[in-house]
Amino acid sequence: MKRLLRSFKTELRLTESQKDKIRRSLGICRFLANQYIARNIWLYRLYQRGVLDEKQRHFVTANNFDKYVNHVLKKKFPWIDQCGSKARKKVFVNAEQAFKRFFKGQAHFPRFKRKNQQNVKLYFPKNNKGDWTIWRHKIQIPTIGKVRLKEFGYLPQGVTIKNGYVSCEADRYYVSVTAEIEETSRYNNDLEASYHPQTDGIGVDLGVKSLAIVSDGRIFENINMSSRARRLEKRLRREQRRLSRKYEMRKKK
Repeated sequence: MKRLLRSFKTELRLTESQKDKIRRSLGICRFLANQYIARNIWLYRLYQRGVLDEKQRHFVTANNFDKYVNHVLKKKFPWIDQCGSKARKKVFVNAEQAFKRFFKGQAHFPRFKRKNQQNVKLYFPKNNKGDWTIWRHKIQIPTIGKVRLKEFGYLPQGVTIKNGYVSCEADRYYVSVTAEIEETSRYNNDLEASYHPQTDGIGVDLGVKSLAIVSDGRIFENINMSSRARRLEKRLRREQRRLSRKYEMRKKK
């Protein structure tokens, strides 16, 4: 049986302690992402000034910067350990890919992460058997614990979850999971139906006298052609002429 990878995203109903833990982790990931970007900006400027040659131009890789965090930064900022190591490492991997795309001319130079944009996500792989277990009304997120869902029954149950993300958008928290499901699974069928809704479709004819005529018989009149619109346009022209005359008279004074 063919298996497919599908992504599902839904909103979480968190406790205050869970929100606090996620906010702290997101803040740490944002801080480390900016540290990584700043380090590579410094190296790139040295290359531009001719201090580094072409062979030395290569930016710090995700693996090397992760070692720097574990051996140097964590001694200076011990609160870095409040965020999971896999979530931190994923931030470096994503930033490294952004720099590679820039050097290939495929994207702009990586920008610093801002708190108000919330463009950092927490990544959690499935390390243990109980990770990413899904029930109808809750989900087991690694290092976070069991979290209630706002929408019951949307996430697939009894399937293999490869990994997932937790994100925050406008003070609302979401979970995204990548699930391995069978091609004939109802979750896959429901997803296909949402992408390709079964509708008969309609035809629309745009005109001048009538704004639009729809194939189901509906006619949308063009309000610009109505008698009321013509009266208002005539009044507008009259008032504009009055205003223009007053303006010219004041200029002469």
